[in-house]
Amino acid sequence: MLEPQIGYYVHHHGAGHGVRAARIAGALNVPVTLIGSQLPVELPIGVQRLDLPGDTAQGMTVERFDVLHYAPLAVDGVRERMAMLAQWFAAHWPCVLVVDVSVEIAVFARLCAVPVIYVRQHGARDDAAHRLAYESASALLAPYPQSMEAQDTPQWLRDKTVYSGWLSRFAGKPLTTAKRGQVLIITGQGGTGLSAALIEDVARQCPNRHFRVAGGLTPGVPLPNLHWLGPVPDPLEEMRSAEIVIGSASDSLVGEAASLGCRFVAIAEDRPFDEQRHQARRLNELKVAIGLEQGWPPATDWPDMLNEALKLDPERWRDWADADAAARAARFIEGTLERVIRSRGV
Repeated sequence: MLEPQIGYYVHHHGAGHGVRAARIAGALNVPVTLIGSQLPVELPIGVQRLDLPGDTAQGMTVERFDVLHYAPLAVDGVRERMAMLAQWFAAHWPCVLVVDVSVEIAVFARLCAVPVIYVRQHGARDDAAHRLAYESASALLAPYPQSMEAQDTPQWLRDKTVYSGWLSRFAGKPLTTAKRGQVLIITGQGGTGLSAALIEDVARQCPNRHFRVAGGLTPGVPLPNLHWLGPVPDPLEEMRSAEIVIGSASDSLVGEAASLGCRFVAIAEDRPFDEQRHQARRLNELKVAIGLEQGWPPATDWPDMLNEALKLDPERWRDWADADAAARAARFIEGTLERVIRSRGV
């Protein structure tokens, strides 16, 4: 019998999926292959990769069904990627596929008789497609603390879910050593409602604070208290030095802010199923950060918002600075592999 394998499908929208997958993959003690169309350039030692073609084409027709989120017609890349996945399943059986995230990939794997561990996300995900993915999966993994679970989550879903805690790449790093008056604004890769013009107006509204902007947003007008950093692949020191960190309410950034004990303002970007709005709301309910559900506020709101952020107690994050989250997720995946595959005598 071949050695049991882990496949790990990584969604291409936003950088957080790849960062999370790499952390978990590096903690696994069984062979693992990351699978996707935009995988991280550098992977942990020993982790294999399967680069898939894209799943779009010019002029394609996308039909919507209750039980499928994305089913385009006449796209060569979709046929090619599914064929590559089926070939990988056949060549690496016995295996388990972790799916972060895609209902279609999860259902395809299940129809290929491959057990699936589905990675959950925040948001209003009670539609038929998500329910199909959740019910057909052998197990569910939530890459956040159990306390972040939405209060209206059904009990059957909670019971099927294992909570790893935040999968932050900065877990275990020294906490913040903030510089007075310094504010870091982070723009991610998943799209943003923020603009350079708004940041310039904010800097003018808050002349006693110094703003540093990290990310791919095109720089605007230089100002005495506004510095454009450009893309910062590793913002660890910038986050540790900031008195206040502001960014999207994404899992990856929230987890990083939590692990470093930042005073954090989580701003909900427009994402499917309102996932970031739900996350921002829960952060507010727990009083660990300021969560803004309606997106980036006008410049005139920022002086008061920043004053409120200074009242946050970074100590409230300490219980969430979990250096064992990646290992916990890895042991859960390995345990599922053992339970689903080896217990059946494969």
